[in-house]
Amino acid sequence: MRYPASKPEPSDPDRSPGARHCPARTLAGALLIALVVGGCAPDAFLPDAPYEDFLNRVQTKCLYQRIGNVEITPDFLQTPYFLDVTSRFYNGEIPQSAFVEDLQGAYSAQPDSPGVRCLLAQMPSPPSEALPPAMSGTR
Repeated sequence: MRYPASKPEPSDPDRSPGARHCPARTLAGALLIALVVGGCAPDAFLPDAPYEDFLNRVQTKCLYQRIGNVEITPDFLQTPYFLDVTSRFYNGEIPQSAFVEDLQGAYSAQPDSPGVRCLLAQMPSPPSEALPPAMSGTR
């Protein structure tokens, strides 16, 4: 049986035989890279000593408490999703309600579970609450 010959492709010295240029694929790759890099937690590339202190407090005070279907362990504290969502909350990128909803969705956690309550208790007070009250009056 003889198959019909296919059309020869124009030769391009920069491409390997059979390779085709696809602008949509190039754009999709660039967008994927931008989303991955842009979606990282603020401390994903740089050390953040206060956040590390927070994680140390969680490990000391919340170890073996449950967050839904998982237990807080040293290994759990290193999981990418947990680090990402807690870093976002710690750095003020998401409110407490979104943080708790994220824990509910990812780990089937109840908002009042011991692990969630312990995590929230380890968070520092927002800077605005830690500042002394403004002085009123004139000099």
